[in-house]
Amino acid sequence: MKRSLALTSLLLSVGLITTAAQSAEDVAADRVTGLNEIGLISVNGIAGSVQDVEKMIALKADEQGASYYRIIQMQENHQADSWRAQAILYA
Repeated sequence: MKRSLALTSLLLSVGLITTAAQSAEDVAADRVTGLNEIGLISVNGIAGSVQDVEKMIALKADEQGASYYRIIQMQENHQADSWRAQAILYA
């Protein structure tokens, strides 16, 4: 995962991919009524900040074809700057 996040960061920094390509959006719990739940994703061992974890969730949501995602759990692992999170995906 560290290598994947580092590669994504590198590609973003040199402009080979853009954040505009990320179409999945974070959605609040009170806004999911009427949306179709299409899955659950998990990430673990993500190095960096909370924002890095959110970016990784957004990328994974895009890969799964989700329009929206809602992070339901995020916590720092025992190692500093190592995170795990879960999100529900919606169409």
